[in-house]
Amino acid sequence: MKAPAPESTQKPPETLQASEARVARTTSARGLTFVLLLLVAGFALSAWQMWLLQDEQKAQVQRLTALTTVQAELDQTRRVLSDLTQGQSQIAEALQDVTRRVESQAETLAVVRKQTTEQAAVWQLAEVATLLRMASLALNVFADVQQATGFLRRADEALIGVEGRELIALRAAIASDLAQLARVPSVDRIGLYLTLGQLMSTVADLPLRHARLAPKQMPQPMQPSVAGFWGWAQQAWNTFSARLVGLVDFRRGEAVPKPIPTAQAAQDLRQNLLLSLSTAQSALLRLEQPIFDEELRKVETWVVDYFDPTAAPHQAFLVGLGQLKMEIIQPELPSIEGSIAALGQAQKPQVVSP
Repeated sequence: MKAPAPESTQKPPETLQASEARVARTTSARGLTFVLLLLVAGFALSAWQMWLLQDEQKAQVQRLTALTTVQAELDQTRRVLSDLTQGQSQIAEALQDVTRRVESQAETLAVVRKQTTEQAAVWQLAEVATLLRMASLALNVFADVQQATGFLRRADEALIGVEGRELIALRAAIASDLAQLARVPSVDRIGLYLTLGQLMSTVADLPLRHARLAPKQMPQPMQPSVAGFWGWAQQAWNTFSARLVGLVDFRRGEAVPKPIPTAQAAQDLRQNLLLSLSTAQSALLRLEQPIFDEELRKVETWVVDYFDPTAAPHQAFLVGLGQLKMEIIQPELPSIEGSIAALGQAQKPQVVSP
């Protein structure tokens, strides 16, 4: 069997021309499309560039506006800076003026401070002088050791921290006077006053002594045994002898008994006791030792002479009275003349050697 013969690959001429025409039309269409695309791209690029240019112009306009504003602010700032510079110059001048015034015031303040220090020292010494005079008054006039000690302590406290030989010597003198006052025995005025008041309250309870016969009786005058002149003379002699024996007591070592007081006399006696004890209280407050001792002695004498020594109130009264008689209500007081002399030395103006 024979193989089929191959088909011829050649086309007819009309088919080729049509194909070429189609190819040519396709090519021209593609070129036109490309050109159109290029034109569109060019227009788009031009439009984009125009938009960018406009945007840049707007930005430049804004920058110019901002630059104008900044220039105006810079001008205003320069004017403000110029004003500030002038103000700083004025402030500097004012500061220099204030500095000069402050320096002048500092010098004046130093002078015033020096004067104030000197015046303070003068016032300090014046205060100490017043306290020392008050201490001397309390000691010499009122005999009040406690108050005088308080004034001296305050004067010593006012001199704490002082400098100078005279002021230190003044403190030493005050310390010496304080030591002397500390050695003075204290007097319990309140206790003694209350003790006297207790004795006054027991005066009404003191019993009077009982009546007793005299240890020696006067002889009775004898009747004359002879009549006439000699009888009369004997009777006159007997009467004279009886009266002489009654006037003179020849006993030794025996106390003459006091008369028994009447009711009115006893009342007056108790009033005298109260008056003497009250006077002793006043003397105690005034620190009058002689009057205090004298009134207690009178009270003791009256109680011993007119009241019953065997009664318990009498004995208790005499015991309390004896304790009061031993009290010293006005002890010997020291003097603070040393402190006053040291104060006078400190108040003298000091001579400054050249």
